Amino acid sequence: MKKILLLILILSNLNLFAQNGKITERKIYDWENDATITSIVFKEGKLKEKYNYLKNITIEKITYSSDGLKVKGYLVQPNKTDKYPCIIYNRGGNKEFGKLSPKKAIFILARVASWGYVVAASQYRGNDGGEGKEEFGGRDVNDVINLIPLFDNLKKTDTSKMGIYGWSRGGMMTYLTLTKTNRFKAAVVGGGASDLRMVMQTRKDTFETVYFENIPNYAQNKSKALNERSAINQVESISKTTPILMLHGTADWRVVPEMALDLSKAFIKNRVPHRLVLFEGGNHGLSEFNDEVDHMTKQWFDDYLKNNKTLPNLDPHGR
Repeated sequence: MKKILLLILILSNLNLFAQNGKITERKIYDWENDATITSIVFKEGKLKEKYNYLKNITIEKITYSSDGLKVKGYLVQPNKTDKYPCIIYNRGGNKEFGKLSPKKAIFILARVASWGYVVAASQYRGNDGGEGKEEFGGRDVNDVINLIPLFDNLKKTDTSKMGIYGWSRGGMMTYLTLTKTNRFKAAVVGGGASDLRMVMQTRKDTFETVYFENIPNYAQNKSKALNERSAINQVESISKTTPILMLHGTADWRVVPEMALDLSKAFIKNRVPHRLVLFEGGNHGLSEFNDEVDHMTKQWFDDYLKNNKTLPNLDPHGR
């Protein structure tokens, strides 16, 4: 009897694994009939030139399977029938704060897709009506990883060329994902939270409340929970075949720039390929440097996902 129950359990888990990334619901987002968007992107009835890229992409709100849960997210694809590299975008915030909205889909996901990429993004479990519970870098990291089989099942994707892009808490999710897989050929992290102890120490709004509300059993084992979620403690496990572009503002109070500097030093020691760019006076979202951020991000992904740029030689060399 025990053997039969064990077999049933194994088969059940295998079935859940097989379903990971399966899209169970999808609906095209009709931005042209959303007044909150048209008031921004149109002028005198015409699409502003800077938003012409919206003509060439399709935005969908999706529900997909992750560890047996129905998780919400977005999928954005170029309209042309072709094969495209893929990019996962990781949102910031926690719970409903910072979740992906139609505006973010338009101004972030669609813009990246317009560069010639299929883009998928998760709200993470428990958010935006999805099943499960947010864990702020715990099992919800699987909601990012399970977007890989989602890409595998799409007609327009070339999954031999995948990138990952995260901002703030999304940077944390990006780093944690890179400890679990080397499938990504390039990564970009903006204002990335890489040391959760430092976040708590430097945030005047007592960020520990977020930990208590989201991290399972946080009160019982704070040290273990923070170590497991901090890239600074996971450097040896981070993929050494994924070049990382780190972007950070020197006036960022939400995620202080010292985090990026400390992580860069650790990356150098462990020979993790990366480039750190500090923007003088830049805030958390680098809003003063939008064009530069877009240019650098696009170039990084194009270099490694489209132009087959080789990894840098990190061994000491030269004269």
